[in-house]
Order: sequence, then C-alpha cells, then structure tokens
Amino acid sequence: MVKTPAPQLPEDATAWMNSLKPTVRAEIDRLMKETGVVSFAKYWREHRSELEELERSFDTNF
Repeated sequence: MVKTPAPQLPEDATAWMNSLKPTVRAEIDRLMKETGVVSFAKYWREHRSELEELERSFDTNF
C-alpha cells in the first residue's frame, strides 16, 4: 500500500514521490520508514539521484 508523503517533506520531494511507479514508490516508502522521515527529508535528493542512476543503468544494459 502506497502512503501519502509525510508532511515534513519539501514540496519538490512530495511531487517526485507522487510521480513514481507504485512498485518504486513502495520501496521509497520502505526506505523512508527505515531511515526516518527527518533523515529522508534531509537526503531525499541523494535517494532520487541513486534511483535515477539505477534506472539509467537498466536502460543502457538492455
């Protein structure tokens, strides 16, 4: 089940999370639960960058 982004997140983080596919979003929700909302809010750009890099690697390897 995909949750609504935490109100502590910046608007651009919320917009990014809302644009994700449900399976990816579920993993981001798991990561946020694991790291805590405060930490995730502080480092969400790094998480986004890592996810985008992973997506690019799949695009170029197939």
